[in-house]
Amino acid sequence: MAAYAFARLQWPGRDHVFKLYLATMMIPGVVTMIPNYTLMVKLHLLDSYTGLIVPAAFTAFGTFLLRQFMLTIPPSLDEAATIDGATHWQIYLDIILPLARPGLIVLAIFSFMGNYGSFFWPLVLVKSEHLRTLPIGMLYFDSMYGRQTNLIMAASVMNILPLIILFILMQRHLIRGIQLGAVKG
Repeated sequence: MAAYAFARLQWPGRDHVFKLYLATMMIPGVVTMIPNYTLMVKLHLLDSYTGLIVPAAFTAFGTFLLRQFMLTIPPSLDEAATIDGATHWQIYLDIILPLARPGLIVLAIFSFMGNYGSFFWPLVLVKSEHLRTLPIGMLYFDSMYGRQTNLIMAASVMNILPLIILFILMQRHLIRGIQLGAVKG
């Protein structure tokens, strides 16, 4: 929704707020680790899939990517819907969101691939063995069974396989979404 507000709505200071929002991408993740952890504690999201997924799903990069994609959607669609009496909420849900589907798919793939191999945040957030990510599992495996390089390499291949399969299955959507988001006008 932030991408929609930055791309389609006119309000004072929009471009300055967007630049400030983008500037947050320059802050290293380690700097925000303690505030994010404190927030997860207060929201009771420690040791849960939700605690792992939510911070990764809503990022400045995602907002930027979707904003750029939404800028490619012709404004005449908004104008026609407004003339027909649609509210901003209806325009977003009925027109923009369905047209932004390729961009949302690309964002979902990028987010999944970017966070699939995440190590430090899950190490801090997750205590249960069944919630550990594969890189953490490989670390525990390596520390429990010693330096068995052949097994670590096999685990690394198993770690990469879901990403390769995902890319093969979603390649059509990924390429289409990138192409549509790259061309403006």
